[in-house]
Amino acid sequence: MFMRGSIRPLKETNRMKQRLLLTLVALIAIGTIAKAQQKENKITGKIADQSNKEALPNAAVALLERKDSSVYTTVVADAKGAFAFTGSKPGEYFLVVSYMGFKQLSRRIDVKDTTALIELGTLGMVRTGLNLNEVEIVDVAPPIRIKEDTIEFNAGSFKTRENAVVEDLLKKLPGVQVDKDGTIKANGETIKKVLVDGKPFFGNDPKMATRNLPADIIDKIQVINQKSEQSQFTGIADGEIEKTLNLTVKQEKKKGFFGRGSVGYGTNDRYQAGLTFNRFRETQQLSVLGSTNNVNAPGFAVGEVRGGQGTGLTKSWNGGLNYSDELFKGMRLNASYFADKKDSENETVSERQNIFRPDSSSYVNNFNNSLSDMVNHRVFMRMDYQIDSSHSLLVTPMFAYSTGGDASESRSTTMNNAKDTVNSSRNRSLTTSNTPNFSTQALFRKKFDKKGRTLSANLTYGFNSSERESINQSFIDFRDGTNQRLDTVDQKVVQESSSRKAGVRVSYTEPVFRDRFLEINYGYNYTFNSNDRHTYDKSKTGDIYDVTVDSLTNLFENVSSNHQAGISLMTQKLRYNYTIGLNVQQNSLNSDNLTKGDNIHQETWNVSPLAVLNYNFSASKRLTFNYRGQTQQPSLEQLQPVPDISNPLLVREGNPDLKPSFNNNFSLSFNDYVHETMRSLFASVNGTFTLNRIVNANTITKEGIQIIKPINVNGSYNLSGYLVNGLALNRKQKSYLNTNTVITYNRDISFVNGRENITSNLNLGQGVNVNWIYKELFDVVAGGNVNYNSVRFSENKTNNTNYFNYTLTLDFNVNLPLGFIVGGDLDYIANTGRGEGFNNQFTMVNGFVSKTVFSKKQGLLKFQVFDLLNQNVSVNRTVMDNYIEDTRSMVLNRYFMLSFSYFLNRFGGKSAAMGRAGKAVPAF
Repeated sequence: MFMRGSIRPLKETNRMKQRLLLTLVALIAIGTIAKAQQKENKITGKIADQSNKEALPNAAVALLERKDSSVYTTVVADAKGAFAFTGSKPGEYFLVVSYMGFKQLSRRIDVKDTTALIELGTLGMVRTGLNLNEVEIVDVAPPIRIKEDTIEFNAGSFKTRENAVVEDLLKKLPGVQVDKDGTIKANGETIKKVLVDGKPFFGNDPKMATRNLPADIIDKIQVINQKSEQSQFTGIADGEIEKTLNLTVKQEKKKGFFGRGSVGYGTNDRYQAGLTFNRFRETQQLSVLGSTNNVNAPGFAVGEVRGGQGTGLTKSWNGGLNYSDELFKGMRLNASYFADKKDSENETVSERQNIFRPDSSSYVNNFNNSLSDMVNHRVFMRMDYQIDSSHSLLVTPMFAYSTGGDASESRSTTMNNAKDTVNSSRNRSLTTSNTPNFSTQALFRKKFDKKGRTLSANLTYGFNSSERESINQSFIDFRDGTNQRLDTVDQKVVQESSSRKAGVRVSYTEPVFRDRFLEINYGYNYTFNSNDRHTYDKSKTGDIYDVTVDSLTNLFENVSSNHQAGISLMTQKLRYNYTIGLNVQQNSLNSDNLTKGDNIHQETWNVSPLAVLNYNFSASKRLTFNYRGQTQQPSLEQLQPVPDISNPLLVREGNPDLKPSFNNNFSLSFNDYVHETMRSLFASVNGTFTLNRIVNANTITKEGIQIIKPINVNGSYNLSGYLVNGLALNRKQKSYLNTNTVITYNRDISFVNGRENITSNLNLGQGVNVNWIYKELFDVVAGGNVNYNSVRFSENKTNNTNYFNYTLTLDFNVNLPLGFIVGGDLDYIANTGRGEGFNNQFTMVNGFVSKTVFSKKQGLLKFQVFDLLNQNVSVNRTVMDNYIEDTRSMVLNRYFMLSFSYFLNRFGGKSAAMGRAGKAVPAF
């Protein structure tokens, strides 16, 4: 039985939709009206060296309001030193120009007419070395800068509350989205790695940096389309791009130590405690952290109640160490160790509709309860050795070890198309496992005397294994009209698997003609996999599992290898560069069923072009295109021809005849930022077309048993588009309007009982938010989002469905006298178009009141509430190629907590010179 949610009357639901849509329209209209009110006056000029009249490209130019010297707007001069401001309101200004190595230049400007043209001519700057005491410092860094492969945000332009962490800062950046679980997306793409001053921080887990480092030490946030290490060295694109975030630390914060300690206790025995310590010494970085909590917060989030994330209830403990230093000249070491333990409990209720024939489906209602206990260890190292000016060596070993167990119990009912019960079942399982993993990469690089001539060799090796033991018990009641049959399963499954991978890639580059570079490369990869699966029944005389089930026992080995050869030509011009290339890959696969004595050998060839184009329309306007082909091997579980009946109603089989799939990936992106109006535009289109895609072929018996087997098909693809607009509504008060639009279309193919089913899924999303900062008093972020999904099935059109998600958000902080801060966040979520009991709406309200203590405000008392209205729920819809499933999961509900935090900040001296706003010289 399912708990039924309340069903709102139709009229009230329609009113709710109308209010949500009107709110979004109103927010967008605010930005449109503000933009329309700007008039097109213009201030122009050119920046040059006064001594030799040479242009000073990329000089930073700012307009400051004369009455209080606050920054009104900024611009960066072009390659010829020319700059222009448009749309400035009438008023009295200072025009301030900054350029490293020159005295800061200032001019009085009066704008009296909204359509005036003010031509300043050439403004000469005087050289001054680097004596900062001679300079009146004003921070004129623009909020956003677009560089090659990089979008850079000036952290000082996006205010956060006191004691905020980097994640709070990221939420205010246009085009950057931070989910509740801490996942970061930039312009629709997931951030895979976060660096601190270009160096890893606790390996490659982005949340380790974003949830531990304070926001006020950050100078710049750089969103980078990071190339592979080899491509960064040669300068020639190889198609490997990883979305990366780099956090640069303020110069005055790079010498000293800082950290925080926190402890809190609340209602329902909720608790949290944590400690972080960071010491920076010029080239050295040391970070230590540890924490524990039972409020579903990630184990490494210290001092912030971010509870309720995800589903279920989790207790966690963790600790870690990160160290980075230059050991000796040319040798840079980065190393980290992190360990965590998590105990989790979860309950889920789901309704699933399997679509397998025209106008015919089966339905499965399921309840599941699970407990898990996991311990993880992770070691990461990066050793970068600059041997001399021509030779370097980069080595990056990684080791991870996981161990744990889980227990689950479930009950399910399966019904046919007429909603008659065909079976009901109870299942129990108890599993233990341990999984060690090791991998390393060594990249040797050599530069020759001739510029552009390089040689590099990349060696990789990896080993991982897994030991897993499960006890599976099932009791199934099959019903066919008046006939009834009871089946029981009570078995132990022992599975041991291992994998070894080795590879080498050699690349040689040579300059040819003018502004052109040729690359020739060769690579070889070898993978060996083994999987031994043993299934045992209980002996008739006792409780020992010692009777081998031959039909479910199998020893399997798989060897795959590939040779790849390619040639690429890069052309480098002033405004653009492009790379075109061609790769040929030969794949070989050998699968040995040692139990049956069967052997399958396959060989495939793939030819894929490579194309990369970067075009700079201006210093802040850029177009990028990428195409790459990539082979993906099937997993060992997909290949091994033995049934997995841990759930007798959902049997999985392998297919040793599977071929590797081949993905054709392309992306087109456009970035633009107008400094005068602080308007930003980020747009991208992405697509993947897959040959020999591995999909599921499903067979559903009349008793409701589903048998899944992977096969290869053609015709699957996905397309996506993403558009972000940013607009400054009020420069002085730092008020911004951001809109984001997303469109995705997926086409998947599956087979059910031998019939092909094509599933098309269209998603349209529109979001808008306003970020408003008023002096030092308060900051507010308000927004809304609407998502529409349309799902179409070729086989069972009566099950075509449309559903909506609506979200309204509010996040605010108010600074009060005597060190008090009041803040909170509100999320209103409404789901429609789902199954009965899964259409719901709820409001999540979290809030806090804090008070700084001690003379230097290094202490903080905070009273917090999570889920004030006690309405937190988790409802999720999953749409796959042949089924639709709605799931409701256990969540953490309301609690109150009182906590105390102590902040430690000791830095080695202040900046050499301080200006009107007390800020250091910006780096350009």
